[in-house]
Order: sequence, then structure tokens, then C-alpha cells
Amino acid sequence: MKGTTALQHTIRPDRSPPRVAAPGIETVALSLVIAAVVVSFLYFGREILVPLALASLLSFVLWPVIQLLRKAKAGRILSVLVAVLLSIAGLVGLGTVMAVQVADLAGELPRYEANLRDKVRAFKGASMPSRAMEKAADTIHGLQQELKKGDGDPASESADPQIDPMRRTVASPPGNSSNPVIVELREQAPSVVQTFQDLVKPILAPMTTVALVVLFLVFILIQREDLRDRLLRLAGSGDLQRSTMAMNDAGDRLSRLFLTQLALNSSFGIAIGIGLWLIGVPNPVLWGILASLMRFVPYIGSVVAAILPIALAAAVDPSWTMVLATAAMFLVAELLAGQVLEPMLYGQNTGLSPVAVVVSALFWTLLWGPVGLLLATPLTVCLVVLGKHVRALEFLAVVLGDEPALAPEQRLYQRLLAADAGEASALAEEELKSSGLTHYYDAIAMKALMLAHSDAARGRLPLEAQNELLASVRDVADDLSEYTLEPEPDAPEIIVQETAPAASQTREDTETLNRSTHYVPIFCLATRTALDEAAAHLLSQVLTKHGTNAEVLGQGSAAQFNAVGSPARSPVVCLSSFETDNPFNVRFLIRRLKRVAPHTKFVAGFWMLGDDPVKVQAWQKSAGADFATASLAQAVDLCLAAARSNDERHAEARIAPETDRAQVA
Repeated sequence: MKGTTALQHTIRPDRSPPRVAAPGIETVALSLVIAAVVVSFLYFGREILVPLALASLLSFVLWPVIQLLRKAKAGRILSVLVAVLLSIAGLVGLGTVMAVQVADLAGELPRYEANLRDKVRAFKGASMPSRAMEKAADTIHGLQQELKKGDGDPASESADPQIDPMRRTVASPPGNSSNPVIVELREQAPSVVQTFQDLVKPILAPMTTVALVVLFLVFILIQREDLRDRLLRLAGSGDLQRSTMAMNDAGDRLSRLFLTQLALNSSFGIAIGIGLWLIGVPNPVLWGILASLMRFVPYIGSVVAAILPIALAAAVDPSWTMVLATAAMFLVAELLAGQVLEPMLYGQNTGLSPVAVVVSALFWTLLWGPVGLLLATPLTVCLVVLGKHVRALEFLAVVLGDEPALAPEQRLYQRLLAADAGEASALAEEELKSSGLTHYYDAIAMKALMLAHSDAARGRLPLEAQNELLASVRDVADDLSEYTLEPEPDAPEIIVQETAPAASQTREDTETLNRSTHYVPIFCLATRTALDEAAAHLLSQVLTKHGTNAEVLGQGSAAQFNAVGSPARSPVVCLSSFETDNPFNVRFLIRRLKRVAPHTKFVAGFWMLGDDPVKVQAWQKSAGADFATASLAQAVDLCLAAARSNDERHAEARIAPETDRAQVA
């Protein structure tokens, strides 16, 4: 070897989730009791909790507006009042427009019903279309009756004798048939108080809810800072910096999410309204507002919003042109909003798993009815954000969030334990889309083997299971043999100085190593267990892709080295070890192998010491290895550099005699 220099290598901290002990039966029972109490509280307290939830969500939407007003020197209370009044005015205007549209639709429904029944008679020969159209006609007829209910139309009431049960004709007694007696029962005219109660009662509950929402909203916005301080006190004031950053981050994320959803759904409703107006569907403003509101309902909201406009289009147009155009417009608008705009604005999803979205919609609908259906996604997003920042509620983020419940190395280890090499290969291929093979082996596969070693050390992984895991690792490595070695992506690095060959410093040096080490044998030797052999197999595959002559020597097969240990070129041996207590086995093997091939270079891979570079250096000296590392990527560099050193030494030995003969000649 010509010389040595300092080699910088990367040691990534272990980000695996900590192992948590299984909860006892008392903990499970207590958790179930607490969950039952919380659900009961949500159900029986919905009269207060629904307005409070609405006010809390509206506060996230209005807060950016209040910040703009406060920057304009409007004052805190004035800014809150102006923002709330503007929102109330907008909601009142929206409700007025919807009421006018509904009244107009009620007046036109009889004509639409007649057209629809004419279309039914035109398709009388086709059973399926006929039944479908009759159902649509019945739907419109029922809607018409609901809209006219309570109008007090005497003509409509007298048209059907069944609706006037108080008016009866009593037959005359026998023998007096010429003078029948007519008895008419009339209800007493309601008093003024009763009339007022009948008028106010239907709107009393909605008005109460609106008043509570406004009251809670003003209180939350004015006392926002005080509420935040109290939440910080509850979360713990020992780490104010972290708690404050977490709360600010959660508030900003929720505000952006709700504002983006509001803007996107409003744009969706405007586009639907304009499209229906161009197509010719009556009352396009009503259907646009309905589409905007229903799109807050996940998955099925747009489908439900499209049913009534499509049925109305079928009633208005004698042909099917308007129906097809309306359905196509809803389909294109939903695909554009869901598959193009949403990923551009706030990612692929809201941070919820698909199962969580469906389950949350069912849960909140059962508790709070239609309002719960509209609030299901925002409320669940709030719970997930809360779970990400509050350790005690972390289970909410795990259960409802879209992030994998297991770390990549844990998922791989689970597939290997199940002997499911196909699924393990699929997971690896997904990760390899963004990283190279060496990086994947070092960052994920080796950590999965470390988890296996930890289980084996505790007696949870018997020898048979370790051998099966080794077979699965071989199968996975064979499936990934077509992947090329790519440079590792940029990542934060912990720089550690170690004594190592200078040839591994640059890409050009590595390419030179690939060309010069083809004939130098490199043995990846498992020191003791099947897990050591699995790591050696991964290392051997990477070395082979570098153009070297790499070979795996399995557990207990160090004796094979005697037959190949003294070739013309001295080999390089990399010992794979998952030892954690001491390097006894590595030291024993190195001493034994040096007797056979004294010029062999030994690289020790102490895979379990990745977070302790000082201990790696200490074990290197104790074992008598030439080089030591805890990283598979660095082990590759060290083996290549050692192989080049041996190749250069033997090249000098070959050239020297030829030069002497030339001088003699």
C-alpha cells in the first residue's frame, strides 16, 4: 500500500420506532372505558359540541383574514368583528340565493314531471329504462310534494277527500231518508300565540345553532392567544420552544388546508354552475352551491350532488343529450379537481388513510347527522395533526394517518419473517425508485437484519427461523440483481474520521478500483450465524456489481479458506459480524486465517456498532483487522481499496524480474 488517508463516511442515526411493550388487560379495559365515555359525551353533548366544532373550524379559515386586518392597524377586536360580520353576510347571502332557487324550482316541477312521464311512455317497451324513468319521476313528484308541504292550498286539500277527515256526511236514520242530516266538524281557529309558535318552532333550532356558532367563533378568535397559552400549560411548560413550534405548525397547516379546500370546492361549484347553465339545466346556481357543499363529503359527495341535476336534465330534455352532457361534465370536473388540482395544491391527500376517511365519515355521521358528514374530514385531520404533536395522542396519527405504521426496515423484517420473499422484493423495488442498491442495503436491509439479531439475542428467533430468513434474503437479493449501483441521495451526514485507503475518496478512484481488482479474490466470511451470512451475501452482491471476484463463505466454512488462501495474489477477507459484546469470534478467525495467508487484508464489519465509531476503532485493534467499519457502503470501499493494494504489490513483483532480465540482455 502506497499510503493512507482519512476516509469520510456516513453513519445515519437509527430512526426505527422504539419497541413498545404490549399493553396489559387492565390498560386495554381502561382504554375501552375511556373511549366509551368520550363517544357518549360526543353524542349526548352534540347540541353544544356541533356549534363549537363549526366555530373552531371557521376560526382556522378566518384567522388569515384577521391577520391581514391587524396588519392594517384595525385592532384585535375590530378585526375579529369585521371578519365575523363578513362571513355572516356571505352565509346569509348564500342562503337567500338557495331559498330563491328552491322556490323557483318548486314552481317549475309540475311541468318537468309531465315531460318526464312522457319520456317514460315513449320508452314503455324497454323495461329497464322504463322502470328507471318511473323512479326518477316519482322522485321529482315526491320532491314537489315536500316543497309544497305546509303551503295551505285549499284546492289541493279538497281535491283529495282523504286529507279532510273532519268533514263527514252522516246518513239519516231509517224511515227519515228524505231529510238527511249533514254534520260538519270544524277545528277551532288557532290563537295568535299558537300561530306564532308554529311559525317560530321550525326555525328556532337552526337559529340557536347559528347563534352559538357566532358566539363561540367570536370568543375563540378574541381569546386565541389566551387559549393557546392554556393549551401550552396543559401540554407541559417544560419545553415551551418545542410546544410553541408544534402548535404554530399545526395551526398553519390546518389553516392552509381548510382555506385550500374551501377555495377548491368553491371553484368546483362555480365550474359546475357555469357548465349547467351552458348545458341548459334549470337552476344552475342551486346545483353549483350544492356541488360545492357536497364536495366536502369524501368520495361520494360529488356523486350525490350529481344525482338531482341529472334527473332534472332527464325531465327537461326530451332526448338524452342533456343527461349525457351533465353526467360527463360532473365526471370531468371531479377528475380534474381530484387528480390534478388537489395534488398540485396540497399533495396527494389530506394526510388521512383511505380507510380512516370512510370510517370517520360513518362515525361522525352517526354521532352528529348530516353536519357530522360535512365535518368528518376536517375533524379527523385535526385529530391526526394533534396526534403528531402530542405524544399521549400519538395513536391517533398511527391509526388515522396515511404514513406507514412500520418503518421500512420493520416492514422488510416482517416480510422476511413470514418467508414472503415476493412481497419483500416488492417493498425493496418501491424504495429503489429513489435510491441505489448500496444505499438500500445499507439503510434498510442491514437494519432489518439488526432487528433479527436483537430478537435472536433474546431467544425469540430460533436457528430454524434464522436459516429461513437467510433463504429469504438470498431470494430477495436475486430478485434485485438487475438493479444498478446508483449514487446515494443527499442527506444530513455525521462525519467520522477513520484510517482507510485513499483510493475510495472519489468516483474516479472507485472506477479505477473496478478495473484493477477483477482478479483479486474477495471473500465475504460469515463469522458465526445465518444472519452474518445474510449480510455477507448482500455485501458480496454489491462487490460483484463493482466488477470484483467476490465469494461468500457461509457460517462454519472458514476451513474452505485453506484451499484458496495462498494463491499468487493474496485475497481480501471481509468478516461479517453482528456481535455486540466483544469481537472474540472475529479475532479468532483472523488469527487462524493469517497463518494460512499472511498477506491477506482483513476488513471487519461490525454491523451493530453503527452509532459508536469509537467502539468500531477499538474493536478493530482488538480483533487485529486491517480495517473496520459498521457500514456496508464503507465496507465495499474498504474491500475495493484493499484489493487494489494487493494487486499493485503483486504487479510490482511481476515486473521486477522482467526488468532484471532486460538489463542482463
